Amino acid sequence: MKTKILLVLGVIFFTLSCEKEGNNYIKPLNEISACGYNDPLNQLEWLKSKIIEGKDPSKANFVENVWIKEYEEEDIVVVDFGLTSSMFSTFNCSGEGITIDDQSFYDSLGEEVLIYKYE
Repeated sequence: MKTKILLVLGVIFFTLSCEKEGNNYIKPLNEISACGYNDPLNQLEWLKSKIIEGKDPSKANFVENVWIKEYEEEDIVVVDFGLTSSMFSTFNCSGEGITIDDQSFYDSLGEEVLIYKYE
């Protein structure tokens, strides 16, 4: 009986641990806590949807890079739509588009705050 319980618990653990690796899980390049989440790339549904929908480089909504960086005490999501846009799109944690006119903010986007890169 004890062996069966351990076997069932092992199967449950294995199943739950593999859930992250499903087709919809996006592995972040850097582990960044932002917007109240430990994994904002997957926990912000609007962002995850943008990336899943934008995985085709031939489409206008193609997502090449995503950064999350704090600006004026607020977490900001920056999306680079690649060749289809000459500018970055910036969003607050709710997914609402915002404008940041501070070029130094964009210049400071580096590898340490890059959470997604198309490959």
